[in-house]
Amino acid sequence: MRSFIRRVSVLGFVFATAGCAVGDPGTPPTESAAISPVTTATPCPTPTGIVPSVFSVPGEFPHLETTTYWVDPDFDSCTTLRVLYTIPADGWLGWTGTFKPGVVPPGAEVRVGVSIVSVTNLVVDGCADHTLADPPVGPTVDDLATALAALPPFVVTSPPKAVTLDGYSGVRLELSVPEMDFSQCVNGELISWDAPVLSYPFHGYLPRLIEEFTILDVQGSRLVVVASWVPDSSPEDVAEMRAVIDSIQIEP
Repeated sequence: MRSFIRRVSVLGFVFATAGCAVGDPGTPPTESAAISPVTTATPCPTPTGIVPSVFSVPGEFPHLETTTYWVDPDFDSCTTLRVLYTIPADGWLGWTGTFKPGVVPPGAEVRVGVSIVSVTNLVVDGCADHTLADPPVGPTVDDLATALAALPPFVVTSPPKAVTLDGYSGVRLELSVPEMDFSQCVNGELISWDAPVLSYPFHGYLPRLIEEFTILDVQGSRLVVVASWVPDSSPEDVAEMRAVIDSIQIEP
């Protein structure tokens, strides 16, 4: 599995088992992820307080306690934006957010997850062309929502609609992976969004995976919360995933 998280530590996201890289949280869903903090010329202050960073928990995709963690969506310690969220039950693993793998008979992989990121660009085609869009996707909420809705081969299962999360406005849309043969894609995998935390665009896709993108404007910064699950995910796991999202507190 490819390691995605960018720059320092490897987070190998086994989303499928899990699948992108933090620095690659792109793999929460299949596997592969490596995340690392952004390096700056001048050291920037580390947030202090009783709430731990999810990346302070040792290990790759570590098991998380049922407590509150925070994540830096843009992986830039010199900006103040961070997001707090609470793990509602056992079995959730660390990532740029969190995910919970599982297996259903006859052994099909399932997974639910929540990725909290600053999406900066998309690939040209999730299956056929994994190069990043040039020019990149624009900086606004609508720019990203429009680009996601047009990203092949994904299918829009719920079009963009206005929403709020923790008092911040934005849009939400839902995409799903169509019935397809991944082996026909470049490197045999789907690729989609890129983010500073990833060393490679997110590629943790499972067959029929559903992604719900909540794209927010946080005082001029674009914040993205990606909820993901498959039709075979248990109602209990999906409810826990929703509880993670409902617990989100945004600190601009």
